[in-house]
Amino acid sequence: MKVFKKYLDKVFNWALVLAMVLLVAMVIIVFTNVVLRYGFNSGIRWAEEISLVIVIWFTFIAMALGVKENLHINITILPKKLPRVFNDSLNLVKYILEIVIGFILLYFGIGVTRNAAMSKLPATGITNAVNYIIVPIAAIFIILYAAYFLYVAIADLKRVHDTTGGKSNA
Repeated sequence: MKVFKKYLDKVFNWALVLAMVLLVAMVIIVFTNVVLRYGFNSGIRWAEEISLVIVIWFTFIAMALGVKENLHINITILPKKLPRVFNDSLNLVKYILEIVIGFILLYFGIGVTRNAAMSKLPATGITNAVNYIIVPIAAIFIILYAAYFLYVAIADLKRVHDTTGGKSNA
């Protein structure tokens, strides 16, 4: 399983590099557009459209990063006060919900991408699917990372259960 995580991390690191490059490109495009618009009374007609595409892509890559790094909102006060088995159970539920949400994103992301492929963005003429293709891609990362963490959590639960003889640690 560590080999799986290693390869998954390598592939996801490419997505992160893409997100960084896109963010730099967006800053350059928006800056140039502002300078042209206010300084020279002209502008780049496709700047807003491409910036919107970049923001969408950046958002969904960041969502997958949130699952990978466990950065999403957690309620930690109550679980830390209760026995470990309760906290472990909540983590299992969390990972299962992340997988379910990932499959929902994957299913509907594919559908929206297919529908959007029938239209084009007005300023660039690029297919509108470019806005939505990142949704199923991010969903795959979300599913794979959540499944990996679910596997690790179950293995940890089994290990703890075996070492304690089935007794719960408070």
